[in-house]
Amino acid sequence: MSMTEEEQNHLLLSTCLLAGRIMMESGSESYRVEDTMQRIAQNTHRFDTEAYVTNTAIFMSLNQRSKTQMTQVRKLSTNLAKIDETNELSRAYEAGKLDLAGLKSELQRVDKEPKNFSFPIQVIAAGFASAAFMLLLDNNNYRDILLAFIIATIGFSVSELCKEKFEVIFLSDFFASTVIGVLALSFNRLGWVSHLDSMITGCIMPLLPGLAITGALRDLFARQLVSGMVEAVNAILIAIVLGIGIALTLQWLG
Repeated sequence: MSMTEEEQNHLLLSTCLLAGRIMMESGSESYRVEDTMQRIAQNTHRFDTEAYVTNTAIFMSLNQRSKTQMTQVRKLSTNLAKIDETNELSRAYEAGKLDLAGLKSELQRVDKEPKNFSFPIQVIAAGFASAAFMLLLDNNNYRDILLAFIIATIGFSVSELCKEKFEVIFLSDFFASTVIGVLALSFNRLGWVSHLDSMITGCIMPLLPGLAITGALRDLFARQLVSGMVEAVNAILIAIVLGIGIALTLQWLG
């Protein structure tokens, strides 16, 4: 049974918005989200569409019919696997390997499936990232490198567990940086840490919003000023909260 034009328009808008929301919630840049949504629309032979993406909501309209739909971006994370799979599906649709209904079905599957690595792997990766940074700063002190691995895994674990328990943004970063500061300062007083500043810097590396800063700059360069500024402010606030946690720890216990 063939769909009416009204049903086709609704399917197109809902599919584009779903693709955009998946990418935005996974940490993609706004201009890339708009490009993917417009590519899907153009491959459906609809060239009268307009898409507008922000960090909290995504809008898309069919100009000739004055139809506009929006979807809310409810959570922000970093999930490059979902971004890549969404792009691959849009290209499969462009190549004719999927129809529009099939594309939406596949996107719904991607949206529901968890693509993150398991929690233990994320914790170990955070430890290795800090250990590698300490290796660059002081490649002769293997005790500092080992302690950086241990402190970073604990701090990252605290951050992730707080994100699940508390809904207040930035609170997890504050608690994690405080724990890192306390552990680094305690090991330094025991004489186990040779360079306290380098240890603290290395251990907070996994918590820094590097991808957010990069995405903000790319959005700004692409003239996505609203999304770029919001992302930049969010990244700066995270960095400030991390700094406050470390500063308060050193002030109280130093």
